[in-house]
Amino acid sequence: MVWPFKPRFRKQIARIEVTGVIAGATRKHLLEALKTVEERKFPALLLRIDSPGGTVGDSQEIYSALKRLRDKVKIVASFGNISAYFYFSLYSSHINLVDIR
Repeated sequence: MVWPFKPRFRKQIARIEVTGVIAGATRKHLLEALKTVEERKFPALLLRIDSPGGTVGDSQEIYSALKRLRDKVKIVASFGNISAYFYFSLYSSHINLVDIR
């Protein structure tokens, strides 16, 4: 059966991709993207990570932002070839993890 009416809006999920070394510019871009996800009230976030890590301060700031966001948005993290640091830190914060290579 085909529904005759088109919905006025569709729920969408947000997708953020993290590649390369985490440093100041990457941190700033990622924090802005996480803020946008929160402001636009996406129901879920797919976080794709392919990063060897980076500076401790920048990584910790991203980690803290993700922990705050997980109370408002369902977060699923998908990992690429290199992502050991993020895997263990997100695992410890009870964020859903998916290993798709």
